[in-house]
Amino acid sequence: MRPAATLLIGTILVLNCSKSERAVEVRPARTIIVISVDTLRSDHLPAYGYTKIATPNIDALRRDAILFSHAYSHIPLTLPSHATIFTGLLPADNGVRDNSGFKLALEPETIASRLKDSGYATAAAVSAYSLRSSSGIDRGFDVWDDHFVPRSLTDVAGEVQRPGAETIAIAKQWIAANREKPLFYFLHLYEPHTPYVPPEPYRSRYPIPYDGEIAYTDALLGDFVAFLREQKLYDDAAIIFLSDHGEGLNDHGEDEHGILLYREAIQVPLIMKLPRAESAGKTIDTPAQLTDVFATIGALASGDSIPLLAAGADRPIFSETYFPRLRLGWSEQHSLIRGSKHLIDGPKTELYDLRADPAERNDLASSDRRTRSAMLEEIAPLAKPADPTVAIDPEEARKLTALGYIGSTSPASGGPLPDPKIEIEKFRQVKQALWFRQNGRHAEAVAATDELLASNSRMFDVWDIRARSLMELGRTEEALTAAKRAAALSPADPSIMLLIASLALRRGMHDDAAKHLTLAVGSHPAEAHEMLARIALDRGDLATAESEGALAESTAPESAAVAWMKGRIALARQQLPAALTHFDRAIALAAKSQPIPELHGDRGFVLAVQGRTREAEVAFKEELRLFPSGKTARSNLILLYRQQGRGREAAALKR
Repeated sequence: MRPAATLLIGTILVLNCSKSERAVEVRPARTIIVISVDTLRSDHLPAYGYTKIATPNIDALRRDAILFSHAYSHIPLTLPSHATIFTGLLPADNGVRDNSGFKLALEPETIASRLKDSGYATAAAVSAYSLRSSSGIDRGFDVWDDHFVPRSLTDVAGEVQRPGAETIAIAKQWIAANREKPLFYFLHLYEPHTPYVPPEPYRSRYPIPYDGEIAYTDALLGDFVAFLREQKLYDDAAIIFLSDHGEGLNDHGEDEHGILLYREAIQVPLIMKLPRAESAGKTIDTPAQLTDVFATIGALASGDSIPLLAAGADRPIFSETYFPRLRLGWSEQHSLIRGSKHLIDGPKTELYDLRADPAERNDLASSDRRTRSAMLEEIAPLAKPADPTVAIDPEEARKLTALGYIGSTSPASGGPLPDPKIEIEKFRQVKQALWFRQNGRHAEAVAATDELLASNSRMFDVWDIRARSLMELGRTEEALTAAKRAAALSPADPSIMLLIASLALRRGMHDDAAKHLTLAVGSHPAEAHEMLARIALDRGDLATAESEGALAESTAPESAAVAWMKGRIALARQQLPAALTHFDRAIALAAKSQPIPELHGDRGFVLAVQGRTREAEVAFKEELRLFPSGKTARSNLILLYRQQGRGREAAALKR
């Protein structure tokens, strides 16, 4: 590609709208912005004919842009779908097949690295933890802002998101500072994703919460576009608006996404505004796919013709999901769209005519066997197995083998698995078990997992839920057994290694914990280094504890757990004022996520040692309010009462 300094020469862009369409002169874009709105179904936008909500800002962008009426994702999951956007490669070729347990392969060029080499400043701000930089998705970006605070260090696999308004504020700051340069910015918003909790007035205005979230996202987009206009960037910018995948909304039994490959899960909005609004208002009915975006952005920067607009109407579009196999022990799904026909291949093959039957209710697989056979033959070489252990670093593979995870059970091995379309109702039971866990009803969560695992012991997510609930119930040994069963199913998943390390640490198994942490440190550095600091502290190795604590803080400066660890190290060094400062900061940070056991108790201990007994009493009581079973805080409060001659209150606490 030519350097950015040469990107001022005009080009001829041929729009494949109709045979009579004229060629249009388009200047290369110095400002290129991709806006990805997660989990946004195209058929829930007025620009695509939906009438139940108002999205005036998306509509305004559409009037300045080209709309692709039939655009498709290759996988209904956030991280792998964005990997296809950035590399132009299908998931099997870029190496990312799920939101966890996979990393972007080192070989493929990303669009950010290509533009960076051409002189563009490159940056991104994302709103979902699944797009964390440790997945490799940030390759080629000068700045990738993903500063999230997980709810707890042992719950990092849960959905953690940042409000869109905060992400946009970060984007504005960077764009304003770099507006004089050729720039490429990726903005990711997460609002339409579950849970659907739109703010007012959108919550009251729309009876469908999902629609309310879309309407609120539209308002956020309006604010961002207004900023681009204020910066005098909008007119000359190329802006691509899209989504990574759709949402089931129970059209075929799936309420969210990731399991099935019906149209509602893979058809996405795709709107492209060219510099100076060239070809504004055009609609292109030729099918497009998200892998097209890579070459399209390159062409927008260099001034070449845009391949997205020159694709044939009958080209095949492939999609996959291995989420059912990897997370639930069910069969994977593959699909192929060619023209108006959509083949979905799993334990049962289905065929639909999207033009005549967009809701996909009339299965033609038995009546149109010729098309079915031809498309099955075409899909076969694209349907490649997804085993996370294949791409594991050799050193990590050695560690996993030594721990007994590789060579036991591989998620990609075994015979025929259940059909997700038949099992989909059971996923509601999985979600119910997860809901029990997230709402502190851990005994019910464990009971729910008993029933699920009795029918299918290959359900990684269910073992994970079970382990975390058993941990909260104090049944650490059982939790560790469940976590290791999950790890045997998905040994490349770093979040389960982190959980095993935490459980091992609770049992005083420092060596076992440390071995598992070495397998999580690459993907979850803050959490892993914090636990390694804890191990060193327990061993009395304060120098190593400080070193590991510093590494944790460097990757997560706003982590409450890291601040707490720094306070414990200071306390071990008898630096009481410093310890209190760290504990106070940890409490302030924890207020943004969730309370940390023993934090208030540690603060109370420091206060008691300093003779600030009244404040210490308040701190111990707060610890017991948050964690009534906390033995250390209870013992310290009893001791404090006895020292003050308050025997009756001390005795009451013993009961």
